Amino acid sequence: MPTTQPNVHENINSLFLPPPYQPSSSSIVLNQFQNGPQPFVISGIFTNGQPIQGNIQTVDPIVGTKSRSFTTEAKTLGAMQITIGLFHFGLGIVLGLLCINYLNVMTFWSLAFFTGYPFWGGLSFIITGALSVAAINQPNLCLIRGSLGMNIMSAIFVFFGVIFLLIDEGINGTYQQDFWAVLSGRGISALLAIFSVVEFIINCITVHLAKQAIRTSEL
Repeated sequence: MPTTQPNVHENINSLFLPPPYQPSSSSIVLNQFQNGPQPFVISGIFTNGQPIQGNIQTVDPIVGTKSRSFTTEAKTLGAMQITIGLFHFGLGIVLGLLCINYLNVMTFWSLAFFTGYPFWGGLSFIITGALSVAAINQPNLCLIRGSLGMNIMSAIFVFFGVIFLLIDEGINGTYQQDFWAVLSGRGISALLAIFSVVEFIINCITVHLAKQAIRTSEL
């Protein structure tokens, strides 16, 4: 029987006719991934007909391969190494002046000065810091390897230098020596020992950063 409601046939046909095609959000994202100029890192869950639950981030492959820790920290550490090397030179000269005898009076006797540790140790610290700064200004794998090797060598120099300075603290202080010369010499030896320990810590940190930079560049 014909019905008086004209919308009944339209509602019945809409139940059996397929809905118009609508591209899913996952196919849109895949088309953008194929045609886009930059790669994407997509985190989330793909569901047909449902929006993506997650974030889409753009990754720069050039920036991702750089060792940011080495470039940001090694320059400061290199400047500190150069400063410590200059302090070694200055304190070594003062320590040498305290070792000079006058009026047949025994003054401070320094094994560290006679072995030349304040000078060859300070020179190695300056060269090590300069290599670290040069590796930042001109990024080069050879400079980073050179900085790594010099930091290891400087750490070895510090080991022997601290031993010499501790010997200086122990062998001085007899009644035949000048009191003020011994007191000043011990103070300078203590300062050199403190700077040497700081240099050793900087060496260890720079070696770790240089190894990370070399490992990152070889990937």
